[in-house]
Amino acid sequence: MRYQPSLQTQRLRLRPFVADDAPAVAQLAGTPEIAAATISIPHPYSMTAAKTWIAGLPHLYRTGQAVHFAISLLEPKQLIGSFALRNIDVKNANAEMEIWIGQSWQRQGYGTEALHEILKFVFHQLELHRIYAYHMHGDQPSGQFLLKQNFKQEGVLRDAILKGKTYQDIVLSAILAEE
Repeated sequence: MRYQPSLQTQRLRLRPFVADDAPAVAQLAGTPEIAAATISIPHPYSMTAAKTWIAGLPHLYRTGQAVHFAISLLEPKQLIGSFALRNIDVKNANAEMEIWIGQSWQRQGYGTEALHEILKFVFHQLELHRIYAYHMHGDQPSGQFLLKQNFKQEGVLRDAILKGKTYQDIVLSAILAEE
């Protein structure tokens, strides 16, 4: 049985999610702003949905399908966001990532700090070659965040996601290990 490692930065601990994280996940991910800016998070996001999601994460890691990190402050120990690496394609050494930081902790460098540490893990320990991410076409902050992290925009997928009752364009960006 493989257990997911924890990572640490100067201000953050990146660790596996635990059942006790469910209330914070439901609260943070359940905000309209986070749901609107992410492709896979619905609004509202219930406590039941958070518990179910967390309960399934160890299996996804053990089977090599995904890696999810809870992003928490070192002091005070508090969950502030999430990083997901999913659709892991070992043969082609690539995977999709998603990161979100709760509204109260945005624009303080936490996303950048977490992503830098996780990319080291992804490229050196998991030995992946390419990480890609999607963001909603109208979500300028997410697009700017990825560009600042050296992701390159690769294209726009028209009407690719049904969010609520509206089809949305999404932007595909990626970073290679050597970048």
